[in-house]
Amino acid sequence: MKVANRIIGLAVLVMAQLAAAQQQQLSVGENTKLNAGALFTFGYAGAYGDEIPSNHGLDFGVDGKLSGSYYNPNFLSFTAHPYYNQSRADSDYQSITGASGIDATANFFTGSNFPGSVNYRYDANSTGTFGLTGQPNFTTYGRGQGFGINWSALLPDWPTLSVGYSQGSGHGTLYGTDQETDSSTRLFNVHSNYQISGFRLNAYFDHNSLNSKYPEFLSGEQAVQDSSGHDFGFGAQHSLPLHGSFYVNYNRASASSDYVSNQGQNDGTSNTSSYTDSTETTNASFHPTTKLSLNVTQNYTDNLTGYLAQNLGSNGTAPPGVNLGSGSYSSTLGGGATYNFTNFLSAQAQATYYDQHYFGNSYTGEYLSGTLNYGKRLFDMFTFSASVIDSSNGQGNNALGFVGNVNFFHRIGRWQTSGQFSYAQNVQTLLVTYTSSYYRYSANLHRRIPGGMTWTAAFNGNHSGLTNYQGSSTHSEGYSTSLSMRRLAINGFYTQSSGVSLLGAGGVIQPEPTPGLTDFILFSGSSYGGGASVTPVRRLSISGSFSRAISNTIAATTSHNNMEIFNAQMQYHLRRIGLQAGYTRFTQGISAIGAPVNSTTYFVGMTRWFDFF
Repeated sequence: MKVANRIIGLAVLVMAQLAAAQQQQLSVGENTKLNAGALFTFGYAGAYGDEIPSNHGLDFGVDGKLSGSYYNPNFLSFTAHPYYNQSRADSDYQSITGASGIDATANFFTGSNFPGSVNYRYDANSTGTFGLTGQPNFTTYGRGQGFGINWSALLPDWPTLSVGYSQGSGHGTLYGTDQETDSSTRLFNVHSNYQISGFRLNAYFDHNSLNSKYPEFLSGEQAVQDSSGHDFGFGAQHSLPLHGSFYVNYNRASASSDYVSNQGQNDGTSNTSSYTDSTETTNASFHPTTKLSLNVTQNYTDNLTGYLAQNLGSNGTAPPGVNLGSGSYSSTLGGGATYNFTNFLSAQAQATYYDQHYFGNSYTGEYLSGTLNYGKRLFDMFTFSASVIDSSNGQGNNALGFVGNVNFFHRIGRWQTSGQFSYAQNVQTLLVTYTSSYYRYSANLHRRIPGGMTWTAAFNGNHSGLTNYQGSSTHSEGYSTSLSMRRLAINGFYTQSSGVSLLGAGGVIQPEPTPGLTDFILFSGSSYGGGASVTPVRRLSISGSFSRAISNTIAATTSHNNMEIFNAQMQYHLRRIGLQAGYTRFTQGISAIGAPVNSTTYFVGMTRWFDFF
């Protein structure tokens, strides 16, 4: 107790000294100007759990800001945000225990023809995420850092040049286990623009590399994936007669990915995938009258497998499990017209011809579509659009498709209602022999209640899949409601979804239904929760929230996963002084790696902002 009292006394003395100096300004020499301030936190914190020893102690935290310039802010300016032991749940640093680090940026030659910047970030014990898209995240603890530099040459009447480089790394362990996750990235890019004789020209080059280590429960054993890729391209734009314009773009991309498990390291085997694809696109449009517009488009892709992998991957790297066969390509030619009858009524017609080769066969096809849009509210409630699609794939298969959208708005007394419904059948996909279908819906109900209260309820859903490709369907639904008044707000939610995901170089991704996709990870999950916040008196706020997420993954290893988090906070502010208290209970269970683990943290303390200079 004597030690605690001494520490408290020392902290109060330091704050008093800092308060006396907070009006000072600092100049270093004749050209350097500095401004600094910090939010100091002092309090008591404790933590205990299944996989961590019980601990209690006094916490001292700093959330600082340092900014300044040299000679002139346009010559050199900089900012730095250091922080230490920010033990606030769901904080800006996404930490439920503690975090420390720094985020700094320097800008030089701002406003000149050669501007540049440098940035650096380091985080220790910060919370990361590794989860399925649309599903609960799995919390990790570790360290991460990143560095970046950018520079540009912007000379008048010369092509612009912008160069950037960044790198980052992170390491963590899945909470409650010794399973590790690691990642490192390197990115380099060059961009240029130029205008000459009415042409607007652009060119670019990007290169990236990514290394990832996955936990065992996703792939059945610890695995490492190395991916790298680069792409370059150029384009041009120019005006045309009849208020028209055209553009042409060319892009060439290459990527490779090497997926090695522990077993593969022992026997020398790996799952390697790579692609190189080139895409060329040309478009021209005309507006001969204010009501009529015309367009024509041509596109060629020399490797459909690579193009598909490029769209599924992250950061331009190649995910495994995508193969449409050797020699795949796609060529399209299309045109269309749009006519506005009135300000709220328009019609559109489009025709597209396809020539594709994949899965060892060649296919041709045509798509004809007509769309009618009505933007004025019908019966003061509805707006809608509808399209009819006539398709033929050259293999004797003809289909008539439909796309419809209906929007609903209506007010009944104090009730405000809105909704949307979309439906599509036999809609064109990337491959000419495959069509998709989906329906999406949402509804919203809003009501003002006497006494200054407002109630809102919302619902949305989505179902999609390929009409002739089994195992590709996905669906999700979500419900939420909230009640708010001047000093009180309450909310709750429930969501569920299921479908197919893919383990890519950047983590787990959820692609659109796609033919040729293998190495599936099937998932399903639901989450629910709610929260409340109250302001009983001025400057005092109390809030609490609870959420639970349950999911299942089926891959090399089947896992049932559960995550729960309860969080409560209290804040009271008086001028620059703040009182804070927080409580967090976190539970995470992944059946593939063992029993669930729990942790509890709590904190009570005082904050004070100081302007040093």
